Amino acid sequence: MFNENLVEYITIKVGELYYMTYPVKRLFSKIAITMLLYEIIFQVGGSFMVEYGSNIYRNENFSMMIAGFISLTVSLLMLGTENIHVRYKKFNICTFIYLLLLIYGIQYLSQYIIDPLQNILGELGYSLDNARDLATGSDIKGFWAIVYAVIMAPLLEECFFRGILYGHFRKYGKIFAITITSFLFGLMHFNLVQFIAAMFIGIVFAWIRETYGMKYSILMHMANNSVALLPYLYKGDSIVIDVAYFFLLFGGALLLVISVIRNFKVFLRNLSEEPSLGHMYKLWFTTFSVIVVTILFVVITLFSITG
Repeated sequence: MFNENLVEYITIKVGELYYMTYPVKRLFSKIAITMLLYEIIFQVGGSFMVEYGSNIYRNENFSMMIAGFISLTVSLLMLGTENIHVRYKKFNICTFIYLLLLIYGIQYLSQYIIDPLQNILGELGYSLDNARDLATGSDIKGFWAIVYAVIMAPLLEECFFRGILYGHFRKYGKIFAITITSFLFGLMHFNLVQFIAAMFIGIVFAWIRETYGMKYSILMHMANNSVALLPYLYKGDSIVIDVAYFFLLFGGALLLVISVIRNFKVFLRNLSEEPSLGHMYKLWFTTFSVIVVTILFVVITLFSITG
């Protein structure tokens, strides 16, 4: 009798666990497939328009914008959106300056990870020089390139990562949604330098989306890209730009450290309010489609390391 009851109990619990995890894994699989389709449409579709389109489509940046909109539309049709029922804080100019400083502080401190990595890779015969050039945006020239970098790329990326994806992940916890979307945001840049910086910046963008709403994550993304392009758009040396960048990078790094220390207890409290976090990570990273797509994206990212 005891053995029969035990078998029945185990069977019930296994069945409950299956019916609890299956819908989640099915959603995660759908998200992974959507990510793959997004990149295929974006990369292949953009290249196809450049190769076979009319004159205006021969401009790579214009074609990337069109391909991006198509990718975003397909993603929206596949996944739909999920409402996030949170009360947003007020956003003002002081908030804008504070967040911009945090973003540039992260970019500065991320160099302490990138520089040692570059030295290690250099000893192995590889280089991050090409990846660095692409990450800095030094090759951005022309009207459509600037429009894409400053307006369209932030809009498309925020709508995809902090809009469509974030809404679905948010159902399973705030920290889970912030960290997973940030990881994917970095990974889908397909650049090892950008992966490191974008992943940490993505945490800020996701936190902005959670705290102030998506329109402000779009605003801060546009502001970040706009400020990053100033040295390349402005011809000649400028003491004003040099001082501004010094303040952004070093002031931002100091402000970031202070903010992390001051809000560490808040983070621990949020962490304690999300006891299923480890389980959700396990479900995500053990979903077959997620594993395949992640490995594929990692391999593509490693190609940014040139010999």
